[in-house]
Amino acid sequence: MAPLIIAHRGASADAPENTLAAFELALRQQADMIELDLQPTADGEIVVFHDDDTSRWNGRAEPVARLTLAEFRQLDIRGERVPTLAETLDWARSANMPLNLELKKPGMAARCVQLLREFKLVDQVIVSSFFPQALRELRAVDPAIARGYLMGIRTYRPDVRLREFWPFGALRRIGAAAWHPYHGLPGLDWVLPKVRRAGYQVNVWTVDDPDRLRTLAALGASGLITNTPAAARAALAGVLPQR
Repeated sequence: MAPLIIAHRGASADAPENTLAAFELALRQQADMIELDLQPTADGEIVVFHDDDTSRWNGRAEPVARLTLAEFRQLDIRGERVPTLAETLDWARSANMPLNLELKKPGMAARCVQLLREFKLVDQVIVSSFFPQALRELRAVDPAIARGYLMGIRTYRPDVRLREFWPFGALRRIGAAAWHPYHGLPGLDWVLPKVRRAGYQVNVWTVDDPDRLRTLAALGASGLITNTPAAARAALAGVLPQR
């Protein structure tokens, strides 16, 4: 069984990232799942947006934590607008598209779960984060929702590097269903099969190089997060890794 093709912020190489246009294109490019980023607005909504400030889109470094939904709506994402989580879930339900929801900070779990229940998508998502606190909050609100632990931040801290090299303790502590490592982590190729044998999914980010895609598939990756879903699927044609 080949790994899932997971579209990073949608088909973001060919469409504006984290927008409904990118999600629709990922669907047309036959992605198996879509990865997207969630941020809270200043007035209590949740939007699909990656950065900590708006500089990439309007040239002004406005912290996103201070923006209302109306202010997010004014951003021009290469001709598209910032969608809410509710709008995205409504689209995913209609398209029957599984989602990987990344919590960019703690404090959103309760509202996310409320929306997932409202749209009846609890069983169609995995919720991931670099922040163990966010994953613990999610487990407290609804332990049945699958949790993925993201790893691969830029740091020289030895404790973080050790956690990435041998992630089993961290995965157990937050009750993760999946490990989401950066594809360039030191030792990843050695430890990935061991994490799979321990019963965890391993969804690797963000991989566009065809040779690297094939290597990770052969090592048994459960999913490959990529900016180029159609090209990734073509690269993996005929690759059936051991599971």
